[in-house]
Amino acid sequence: MKTSLKILIVCAIMLNIGNIHAQKSLPIEENETRERKLRPFRIGAKVGFPNIIGGNLEYVTPLLNEKLAVSVDYSTIKSDWLIGDEEEAASENNELDYTYIEGGLNYYFFKPGRGLYGGLSYGNINIKGTVHYEDSRDIIDTSHGSVNIKLGAKLGGLFYFRPEVGYSFSPLPDHVEAVRVYNDGSRETMNFEFDSDVTPYNLLFSGLMANIGIGFAF
Repeated sequence: MKTSLKILIVCAIMLNIGNIHAQKSLPIEENETRERKLRPFRIGAKVGFPNIIGGNLEYVTPLLNEKLAVSVDYSTIKSDWLIGDEEEAASENNELDYTYIEGGLNYYFFKPGRGLYGGLSYGNINIKGTVHYEDSRDIIDTSHGSVNIKLGAKLGGLFYFRPEVGYSFSPLPDHVEAVRVYNDGSRETMNFEFDSDVTPYNLLFSGLMANIGIGFAF
């Protein structure tokens, strides 16, 4: 009887040790699963403003429990549709290039590298080109920089969807300066004004930023 009791006690102790070991191993296994699922490199595209259409790169760093990420946006558009349909500006030599570059940090609030995040960044818009007329040409070379804050969400794993809204602390100006050079060599400064009071364009000139992105993580 005593021998049987001793065997039962030994078995109970062994089972308890096994349970304790399994409980201690569980967080390690969860961490390993999380590391396998986290894909820190992201490459994608964004459509909206001020990006218009362009690319995005993001890297989730190991900092702050893998919740801090570095992000870069880049857009460049070379197209006649930026100039418009002015009858006088009908030359085939017209050029107007739009470039936007933005770099900053994203902090994921709840999960490492995914879900809801807040962002702080600096962006710069550059517009450069020449519009030809019969008696003159307009030369445009202007840039606008701003510190921005954003709120977004990365939804998905391997393939993801990313909506984003934000605010620019230096809203777009309602005009762009250009130098008009006449055929006789004289020149003057011109101001091209935007319809900043027309909805929904007035939202853009008040500092609103909004875009939608899709991409691939690895």
